[in-house]
Amino acid sequence: MKKLVMIAAALGLAMPMVPAAAQEANTPQRMEDVTWARVVMTKFKQGKRARAMEIIENYFAKADNQTGRDSGIHGIHFDTGDWDAVYVFPMNGGPSDMTWATSPDDIAWMGEMAKLAGGQEQAMAIIEEFDSLIQTQTSYVGHAHATY
Repeated sequence: MKKLVMIAAALGLAMPMVPAAAQEANTPQRMEDVTWARVVMTKFKQGKRARAMEIIENYFAKADNQTGRDSGIHGIHFDTGDWDAVYVFPMNGGPSDMTWATSPDDIAWMGEMAKLAGGQEQAMAIIEEFDSLIQTQTSYVGHAHATY
């Protein structure tokens, strides 16, 4: 009998925990009052950080501003630690923003990049140069609650 109780307890611990509210209501629930963002952490190759920041300032940020929308993209440039920079890209459409292969915002941004760079090919060359400056990069998608 003692063995049976121990097995039942072990199985109970292994079962996934479902929040009490979901158990009681047994209805689907969405998270309310949250914002979503993609966070990209970047480490540049040795000696390449300054050039990368020039490209961000003179092309990427300017193209973003010239689209006429308030993207809310912001970055932090680290003075210590393993990463050189982290940029936060708000996802105004939430996780569904990830379903776009090419979004209308991407098209608008690339149009402005081409204007700044002197053409589509030149814009792509700048993007490729920037990519070549990166040693490693990782990104995460998460949410923030309005109240905490």
